[in-house]
Amino acid sequence: MAIGCVLLGAGQSKRMGCAKQLLTYQGQTLLEIALSKYGGIQPLAVVIDPRMGVEDMVRKVQGIPVFNEEPQLGQGTSIRLGVEALLQWERTQKDRLEAIVCGVIDQPLLDGQVIDDLCNAFRDIGDEKAIVQPQYGPHQERGNPVVFGRHWADALRLIPGDMGGRVILRGEGSPHVTYVWLERQRIMHSGIDIDTKEDYDRIVSEGGRYETNDFNP
Repeated sequence: MAIGCVLLGAGQSKRMGCAKQLLTYQGQTLLEIALSKYGGIQPLAVVIDPRMGVEDMVRKVQGIPVFNEEPQLGQGTSIRLGVEALLQWERTQKDRLEAIVCGVIDQPLLDGQVIDDLCNAFRDIGDEKAIVQPQYGPHQERGNPVVFGRHWADALRLIPGDMGGRVILRGEGSPHVTYVWLERQRIMHSGIDIDTKEDYDRIVSEGGRYETNDFNP
């Protein structure tokens, strides 16, 4: 059994005003950085807008390019397409996934260890209904990526519009969520994502160092 991943990279970045996927940080695009973090997960379904022409980049990390022809319909569409690609992998490989990691491409500071920690926590629970979500920093900010047990595959395919995984996290999946508190003293933690130009400018100028405080859990 394997843990698969849906990496969401087809968003229209309306709040940013330009394609976040192709923004650069320390000489790499955000998509390249995300692929380097998630490339160790196989199968890896990477949902992209076909007009961006980045499928070769996905294939370099043995990822499965999944084209979202209508990204304007929202994140739910991308999640559905990605999950369906993983279920197709199951049928082709005659193997069964134990969980699906849902990740995003706009976290350039993400520490790869975060992904490992979340997957390990899921396996320690040993329940395909389990959901594991990180909490970052002294304020325990909930964020991405999220590990959904195989039980939730059909629910992930039914997420409407731009609602994203929070439909499950705040709904029927709520009793099954386990939180993993990471980087407890880091104010500028690796789970920070980029939604606006201000976010991007801050990470470019400050992302190389972590701010800490005297917080003790």
